[in-house]
Order: sequence, then C-alpha cells, then structure tokens
Amino acid sequence: MSVGLAFGLLLAVPSIPAHAVNDAPIGVVLDRLTPVVPAPDDNLRIEGRVVNNTSDVMSEVSIRLRLSSQPITARSQITAVRDAPLDPEGDEPTNAVIDATLAVIAESIPPRGQATFAVRIPFAELPLATNGVYAMGVEAIGARRGAQVDESEQRQGIVRTFLPWFPDPIEPVQLVWLWPLADWPAREANGVFLDEQTPRAVSDGGRLRTLVDSGSLQPRSVSWIADPSLLQAVQDMTDGYQVQRGGQVVVGDRSGEAQSWLQSLRTALEQSQLPATSTPTLRVLPYADVDAVALNRAGMTTDVVRAITQAEPIAAAAVGQQVLGGTYWAPFGRLDGGTGDLLASAGVRTVILSGRALRAKDAYAGANTGRAVINTSFGALQAVLREPRMSALLTEPQLGRSDAIVVRQAFLAESAVLAGTIPADSPSRAIVVGPDDVRWSPSPSVVNSLLRATIAAPWLEPLSLSELLEGPVNPVRRDRGGYGGKAEAAELPTEYLADIRSVSQELAAFTSVLDNPIGVSDAFASALLRTESAAWRSEPQTGRQLLATVRSQLTEQVDQVRVLSEGTVTFSGESGRVPITIENSLDRSVTVGVQLRASPSLRLESEPLTGITVEPGRKVSVDVEARVVGSNTLPVRVQLLTPDGSAFGSPARIEVASTAYARAAAWVVAIAFVAIVVFVVVGVARRIRAASAGGASHEPASTSAGGASHEPASTGSASDE
Repeated sequence: MSVGLAFGLLLAVPSIPAHAVNDAPIGVVLDRLTPVVPAPDDNLRIEGRVVNNTSDVMSEVSIRLRLSSQPITARSQITAVRDAPLDPEGDEPTNAVIDATLAVIAESIPPRGQATFAVRIPFAELPLATNGVYAMGVEAIGARRGAQVDESEQRQGIVRTFLPWFPDPIEPVQLVWLWPLADWPAREANGVFLDEQTPRAVSDGGRLRTLVDSGSLQPRSVSWIADPSLLQAVQDMTDGYQVQRGGQVVVGDRSGEAQSWLQSLRTALEQSQLPATSTPTLRVLPYADVDAVALNRAGMTTDVVRAITQAEPIAAAAVGQQVLGGTYWAPFGRLDGGTGDLLASAGVRTVILSGRALRAKDAYAGANTGRAVINTSFGALQAVLREPRMSALLTEPQLGRSDAIVVRQAFLAESAVLAGTIPADSPSRAIVVGPDDVRWSPSPSVVNSLLRATIAAPWLEPLSLSELLEGPVNPVRRDRGGYGGKAEAAELPTEYLADIRSVSQELAAFTSVLDNPIGVSDAFASALLRTESAAWRSEPQTGRQLLATVRSQLTEQVDQVRVLSEGTVTFSGESGRVPITIENSLDRSVTVGVQLRASPSLRLESEPLTGITVEPGRKVSVDVEARVVGSNTLPVRVQLLTPDGSAFGSPARIEVASTAYARAAAWVVAIAFVAIVVFVVVGVARRIRAASAGGASHEPASTSAGGASHEPASTGSASDE
C-alpha cells in the first residue's frame, strides 16, 4: 500500500473561503482534487486546509478519507449527500473509512487557525467495486480543549463530495452546453455607457472575457448564444466610446480590449464550425434580451416583434459573419401560451426553457431535458429543456476554490448517474445544460475543468444545439406547467413598462414630424428596447436610470422644435389673425401643424393650420385665424401638431383680446346718455308748458262797490283744470 500524506500548520492566512466558515467546529477546505476523470492507474490527490472555527484550541487534529461502500444509483442520493449535516441522524453517506489515509496533521490549532493537508493514494487501493459515482468525504477529527470544554477525539468537521469511477465501458449521453453571452445593456440613446460594467466585462479578467476564453478552449463543445445589443455595443467601442464617470461624460479607455474580445469571439465561432457544414455557429436572442412575457402582458407586442426582427442583422454586422436568429431564452424558464403565440408569429422557432416547464408524465431520470415541441397558433416551437439540477449548479455560489471543486464534482456526479439511468433505447439521450440567467458569472476553474471533462469523461460526449434540434424528439408525454405567480412577479413591473410606453408615444410623435427620421428615431427606438431588457429584473434601479436618461434626451430633441410667440395679441374686431413663429433647431427639416387652444374653449373659435415645413436651423412665421367671444383677455395655448393632429412638444402661451366689445360698450353708454338728455329736456318742457297754462286760469276777481269780493263757487274737480 502506497499512501503519502503531507501536512503543516499555518497560523495566519490572508483569507478563508466562506464555504469553510460553517457551523462545524472545524471547516474542511479543498484546494485540489485530481484527477477529474480517474483511470485505474491514477493516484487520487486531495489537498486542502482545516480551519478552527471555534474560540478554543483544537488538539490532535487528524484527517482521513471516507467513501460510500456502494455507488450512487439515484439522483436523490446526490442531494442527500450534499445536504447531510455534520453528524446525520441516519446512516453516514460515506460509510466506509479509508484507514490508510488517517494521519495527524497538527498537534494543536489555535482559535481561527489553520492547518494544511495532502492525501495521495492509488485508486487501485480504494474499495471501488464497480462502475458508478461514489460519495466521498474528507473528515477532520480532533479534541476540543477549553475552559469549559474538554472533549475526546471525535469528528469536528467534514466536507462531502463525489468520486466518479468508470474504468469499464459505458454508453455515453450527449451533453449540450448552452453558452450565453449577455450583459446589462446600460447605453443611452447617443451610445454613451451609463457605467463601466460592460467595458470592464470584456477586458482581461472580466466576466465576458472569461466566458469567451473558456469557451474558446473547447469551441466545438459549446453552443454560442448572444444578445445582439452586447455585440453592437462592443463593436461600437472598438472605434472609441464615451462613458459616464463621476457624473461626467468622458472618453473610454478600453477600446483595445473591446477589439480583442470581439476578435476572440470571431475566432472561436470559426473554430466551432463543424466540418462540411455551413450552418452559422452563433445564435442570437431578441435585441437587448427584451422581457417578452412582460411586454406581451403590457400590450407592447410591437416592441417584441421589432426586437426579434432586428436581432439578426445587427449581430451579423457586429461579428462580420452570418448568425441564426429566432431563439428566445425565457428568463424565468417558463413561457405562457399568449407569449408563445406572439414569439412564433414574429419568427421565433426555438425557445429555451427549464425542464420543469414541461415535465414528463412518464417520468424517468433525464426525461425533463433535451428537446420537445410546443404547439402554437402560428406553428410549432422547438423547446430546448435545460436540465434543472445541473443547470442550477452553474450559478451556485462559488466563493472560493473549495466551492468550485464541490460544484464541479456534483456536476460530474449528476451527469454520470444520468448516463447510467437513461434507458439505452431512448430516442434521445441528450442532456442540455445552461445557466438559469444568461448574464451568468461562473468560476473559470469550474467551467474549464467541466469542458475538459466533456471531452475526457467516458460517460459524456459533446453535442451542439443545432445537432440536438435536427435529432429526434423524445416522445414522452409532457404536462405543460402553468406559468405561475412567482414567474409573473419576477417580470418587469407594470408601472415601469407604462413609463416606457409613455416615452414611446413621445418618440412616435417626434418621429412623425421629421421629414427624414433616419439616424434619430432608430437610435431612440433601440435605446427604448434596451430599457425593456430582462436584465433589469435583477438591477431595476439601473433600468429606471436608463429610462430617465432616454426620456430626458428625447425631450431635449423635441424642444428643438418650438413656438417662439408670446405676449398679448389684440383684435380690432371679434376676429383676427394670430401671428405664430416656429423655430427648428434640428439638423433636418420638420413638418408640423399649429393650433390655438383656450380654456374655456367656447370663447375661442379657430381652425388648426397644417403642413408647415420648417427647414433645419430656420424659423417660419404663420398667421392663424381666430374669433374671440367676450370682452375679457383670453389665455391661449399655441400647440404644435403632428401630421395626424396629435399634440407635439410643450405649448407656448399667449393672450388674445378684442377691442370690438369695448367700442360696443361705448356706443351703449352714449346712446343711454342721449336718451337721458332727451328725457330730461322733454320733462322740463312739459313742466314749463304746464306752469304757463296754470297762470292764465287763476287771474284775480273784480270787487263790488262795497269793497268786498266774491269768489265763485267751484263747479268741477281738480281734473277739470
């Protein structure tokens, strides 16, 4: 028996992987586990560290290897191994102790201290009876010594993983690697990046650079899928670009990195080409990976159609070669019936879903992956079903090398168990693996080793997405699961989409007045599609910032066409002409209308004036006929119109008054004055006549000789005078 074991005590290490800091008194950290795909003549090598997580000293710390006595036969056993606590209540999954590997690695480890270990043993000396996946554990044993604790030597920690062992021939399964390239499309209408995220991602060490480099190592093992807006952005960067930095727009300094990334992708695509075939090796998503389900629910179906239609030409121009359009990656792994109809009508032929969206009724291992068919009102959609468990492993947290090793071994274990359990006579033995989110960030060490294993593992062989779609459909009966409340809750919010729709209406109005909208409308339309990206499900604040910026930029353009009129216009009569001056500061001509609007509207009568063309950088003056009712000054809005009569831009405000009512009032006063004068004169004249008549009828009577006078007796009433 040849067993080697090296060890050393490390009292200070700069950082400890988060995976090692757990509830166990001692965390076991793996730094190396080789070979990934063992052969009978190989040696098993495991290197790592143990970490004292307690505040007490750990003494007589030793390490030993454990294995399961029998290979794993069901995928549920893989879950049980990964979820097992430090000391399971039931059977220990790694029930066979490899005594030859037991050795003390430290007489004592202080609180938060570490010790390294290394195990090396020939596979021939391990109890591996038959082909299969074995559970494996690296166990830490020690005694905890402290003021209140005094324990005997016992298990203080363990890390469990898996050891695939296939020295004998096995019928392989086909593995389809979906390799998506997408980012958060935070670019304004003028092409300025809101932040450094995309420029950093394509630079050395960046997320997207890592994905291209890793995929390039095994170009025929992966199926490339990309967002056209990302390819467009990187292509634009190669000629220089601008980015928001510290509240200022500055010139970006990663154009060289963008050129290198794009060239690396082009080379990888060329190397991915299968011999004697001309099928493009790059498939593209709808532009900006728009959230088609949310847009369909919001009634914004034309945006989905536009994103699908323009995806292929934009991507082809960016990479300089033919691409395949018509692919949609459902962001939550599910698709409702209405959106399926919409996608099919717009030209989508392939949808990528989670295997849970179309569960097999005749369930067996591996049935919920591969290829299926979804019938829609516009033809069949080819459904590519990602294997849920293996796909989830790709984006499982990998905070350190130990996490990466554990995830890698679990992935190999899942695929190996599937290879042993999918019926050999199944029409399709394909497994599709791809991340839940197209903006994934896997560990380079994990994906690189997994891609190598795709070639080396006897139970796996690579299969391209095109080959899968050309192959047979697994005839198992499937239940199309409901879309579900969680999936709906994950969509872009309704109120956010309503804001986008409002800006889209403003853009439509602006485009309609431009005599030549090319170069303006398409830039804003693409920017609005970027605001509709499913990427903003995970970064809603950035999405709203992008939308606010696009709205502001559009408003700035709209304001370049405006009415300059102001002040008060006075009519000499009830009707008159209102002089209006329209200014166009754009670099292209516009055709607009103009209308006067008042409140209350009953006081103003005016027909709109249409077909007014204003050349770039010029002003035009027109007169609008109007009639004002009433004597008070009337506030009036001067509103520009689109050719179809809709309001365009912000209105100018003037006041309109009429002198006709003032003159009419003066004549009324004059006539009243004359009438009063006439009435007074007539009255005075009558009184004079009446007074004159009264004096004549009352002369004094003659006197008698005796001096006494005698007035005659009245013979009538006063009315007789």
